[in-house]
Amino acid sequence: MCRRPLLALAFLSVAAPTAAAVEVWRIDPVHTQILFSIDHQGFNQSLGLFKAGAGTLWFDPDDWSTARLEVSVDTGSLLLGDAKWEETVRSWRFLDTGRWPQAHYRSIRVERQADGSGLVHGEFELHGRKQPLDIAFTLNKLANDPYSFRRTAGFSAGATFRRSDYGMDKVLSAVGDTVTLRLEAAFVRDRGASDEPPPIPTEEKTDAADE
Repeated sequence: MCRRPLLALAFLSVAAPTAAAVEVWRIDPVHTQILFSIDHQGFNQSLGLFKAGAGTLWFDPDDWSTARLEVSVDTGSLLLGDAKWEETVRSWRFLDTGRWPQAHYRSIRVERQADGSGLVHGEFELHGRKQPLDIAFTLNKLANDPYSFRRTAGFSAGATFRRSDYGMDKVLSAVGDTVTLRLEAAFVRDRGASDEPPPIPTEEKTDAADE
């Protein structure tokens, strides 16, 4: 028996690079919050909160360049601490949640930076419009949760955008234009899910508004 082919195959199996270990992670809605702030006539920054909806992260801890993220937000989940003001912001004057009940974020690419930080380049769809939006983030911890016994990744992140870019340009003299986001998110590994991420959207500005 010729042993050279067998030796060659053994060498190739050792020398060949292994495929990226992209894993599927699902958002933990209990431990994920979306906080925003916006100017209130120059007096102060008004704060609000949204609940995260469905969210999936395709993530290889050793190769962040392969990461993908898709998250939806129920705009009707808005909390401002006052029922009347919440009703106003959900109305046609601002979010128009009856017409656009959800916002969506999809990543295009992810850059890894120093000390566990990174930058997600993606597109944000809100109020019927899509715009590019970059999110700076820090991976705080990746470990087994001692209570749920699930592999969990925790992130802190932030971004800013102008609401007028999404067609919400009413009463700018009273309610500021710049919206600052603070995101605290936890993702739990889903071992039973397919590791195939969706197609990457094109990195270009689109406008889906129906005037």
